Amino acid sequence: MSLTMSRYLDLILIVTAFTQVYGAKKCEGNGLGLKYVWGDALTDPDDCIGPNNMQYPSAAISRSFKNLWAGSSRTARSHQPRTIDPELTRQALLHNYKAAHGDYSIAGNSRNGRGFSAKESCGSPARLCKTRYNTTAPMYGISLTSGQPVTIVQKFPDLLQQVVFEVCESKECDVVHGECTQTYVPYLFLVIPLGPVTLTGQDYVLVESGCVCKPRNSASASADPPTVPSF
Repeated sequence: MSLTMSRYLDLILIVTAFTQVYGAKKCEGNGLGLKYVWGDALTDPDDCIGPNNMQYPSAAISRSFKNLWAGSSRTARSHQPRTIDPELTRQALLHNYKAAHGDYSIAGNSRNGRGFSAKESCGSPARLCKTRYNTTAPMYGISLTSGQPVTIVQKFPDLLQQVVFEVCESKECDVVHGECTQTYVPYLFLVIPLGPVTLTGQDYVLVESGCVCKPRNSASASADPPTVPSF
């Protein structure tokens, strides 16, 4: 009788776990459609489903990093950890990104999309293509070193690894007859390999960084910057 009851309880637990996973939302990152990263800790639920069909390990991450800034018990009372508002961090990233890329107008004012619109006098090949940029706190990515999916550590709001991405929105250049090519830049993230491994480490993951116009039938095409920069 006890053996039958034990099997019955195990079956209930399995069905419950399957129902939770099946009913959970995919880690989609608000439909950003990036190539090597997906999910966004600022928009997706912390139990969304990743590439391994398992829920994002938010509980395990919280347990691992709960005392990250607490320090010793002697100093914890006098020095309380201060967490910067993720929205302030996001706004600072966007402001500095705009400043670093010159005086370009920002189209729109929502989280779902911002775009560069180049001036008419601008002749830079990097600004001949229409692009869109924003921030994301990716939850999964493809390791640049192993080529395998990894879990990117995101703990709201204490440990959010936000980055800026910029994607091509046009296939052909507006002024010069050429092709718009997406470029990428490697970011170093705190990650956890997928599977039974719980060891946390750092790994590079590619993130969209801009759009370059490559003129057709031009001798200068070979001098264009590579899609993925060497590092």
